[in-house]
Amino acid sequence: MDSALNLAPLELPAEPGWWPLPASAWMLLGGLVLVVLLWLGYRHYQGRFKRKALGLISQLEGKPDLPALDSLLRRIALTYYPRNQVAGLSGEAWLAWLDEQADKQQDTRLNGKADSSQFMPLKESWLSVLYGNKPLEQEQWQAFIAASRHWVLHFKTEGKC
Repeated sequence: MDSALNLAPLELPAEPGWWPLPASAWMLLGGLVLVVLLWLGYRHYQGRFKRKALGLISQLEGKPDLPALDSLLRRIALTYYPRNQVAGLSGEAWLAWLDEQADKQQDTRLNGKADSSQFMPLKESWLSVLYGNKPLEQEQWQAFIAASRHWVLHFKTEGKC
């Protein structure tokens, strides 16, 4: 009886390869690409405000005008922080507040020191030029511009309203 069943050996189909990918893998890859693109777009969107502010500071750099720079810093601050926190500040309190808002952790990562005080060392000259009759010198103006750029690049954004 066994000799009558002369069957051929079983032929198994070829093992499935990794290519083409199954539909679920394509959906997963597409979702991952979408998440990365959305994240990059969000980062670009967040950075546009700082780029615009730096451009406005660069426009002011050629024509020394401390009241215009002070006004620009206030506009920037009012965009990111609540009005009741910013609007009433003036003089030394305003400069101290600007220094407080600088991100000390980012400064530490960049240059190894945590001192982000940019405006308080300029306090005397800033106040005498802004509120007094003292003329603005070129070295002072460059220091004011540098401090303003530093602040725009490093202010803490978690205080956004």
